[in-house]
Order: sequence, then C-alpha cells, then structure tokens
Amino acid sequence: MKPRIGLTMFWEANPPEEERLYGSWKFTLNQSYMRLFRELDAVPLGILPWAGRPASEQVGEIHGLVMTGGRDPDPALFNRENRGSRDPETDRPLWDMEVYRVAREAGLPVLAVCLGMQLAGIAHGTALIQDIPSVVTGALDHRGGLHEVDTVPGTPLRELLGGKCMVWSSHHQALEEVPSGYREAARSRDGVLEAMVSLDGLVTAVQWHPERDGTCGPLAKRLVSAARRLT
Repeated sequence: MKPRIGLTMFWEANPPEEERLYGSWKFTLNQSYMRLFRELDAVPLGILPWAGRPASEQVGEIHGLVMTGGRDPDPALFNRENRGSRDPETDRPLWDMEVYRVAREAGLPVLAVCLGMQLAGIAHGTALIQDIPSVVTGALDHRGGLHEVDTVPGTPLRELLGGKCMVWSSHHQALEEVPSGYREAARSRDGVLEAMVSLDGLVTAVQWHPERDGTCGPLAKRLVSAARRLT
C-alpha cells in the first residue's frame, strides 16, 4: 500500500453575496505542496472540516500529516491581546490544532510548515511573537524571500540539511519559545526560532516553506519514510 499523506487546507472566506450559495469558506491548496511528494510514491489527501466527518475519522485514514501554511491565528488562542496580528483567524487554527492532536495521539509522523509550526506550539501552550519586525532587534526580513538558518547539532535537520541552509520564508510571526515536548532544531541569525523537532522524533516543524526551496526533498522523504512504516 502506498502511504497516504494528509494535508491541511487553506481557508478563504467567500464574499457575503456568495455565502448563501457556496457556504462560508473555500478550501484550497497550492500545487507546490505536491512537490513534497514527487517521486516518493505517496498519495496526498486533503483534510477537510466536514461536519459529518470528525478529525479522528479522517486522520484514521492517513499515515502521515502535513500542516500547511496560512494566515495569522487569533492571539486569544494563546491568551494574548492583539499586538500586531493581521486579520487573525480562529476557525481554521482550531480545526488544524484538533487534527494535530489526533495525529499525535495516533502516533503519526507530522511535518508542520510555517503556520503549522506555530499551531503545534500553540497547542502545547506556547505564545507567538506577533510581529517580528517591531519586536525583534535586528530582525531579518522574513516576509518573503530567502535567508540563512543554522541547524542544531544532533537533530534530524542537521543530518538532512547540513549546518547552514538557505530557506524561503513568508511570515511575520514566530513562536516565542520551544514548547514542552520539543527541542530546538534551527534559528536564523536574528534569534528567531526557525525549526523544532518533537522529543519522540515524529514531528518536524519548520517556520519556512520547504515547498518553495531546496529543503523540500529531504523533509518530504523523511516524512514519507516514517509514514511507510505504518502502511
């Protein structure tokens, strides 16, 4: 059996005049995410918030999970007032965190990307830096483009990517600290946490977008290899 990899979806609000016909949300996924599984003989499946199909039922049909990027989560989810979050969302973060919790309970391998990394941290009680440019002294421009990160010795990322690598970022928020159950795996030179791995080795979380840079192949291969053991 080919490993089935679930992917969380991007939620786009329908305009009010279309809501009656189409519902509140449109669910999409950039095709670039499919490059994560090119030539790896894995089957990607979208994880959708169906009222009649709880997260536990959908996660029960996959062997690995990718938590994809998206918009800012509502600061209320990590018990903070808004201090720079832009058009924050609640519905999608709540759904994605439920999918994450179920996947962790099921012992599935997880690759958490950008918002996915942030939600994994929030699920474990960690808050976000809500606007890197206004909070971090000497901050790099993380909002769109390549920059360098340093990986931590002894982590899977060091083995996969080497000591330094160029990554593509598209965000202005990041976790304040490494959550319980995780260890630091990479930082940028401005001190922003760029990656973490769970202590059980099942979750790799990166603040950058591997589907847009050269890190996608090694990270996807690691996820699919772990998922294949569950088929």
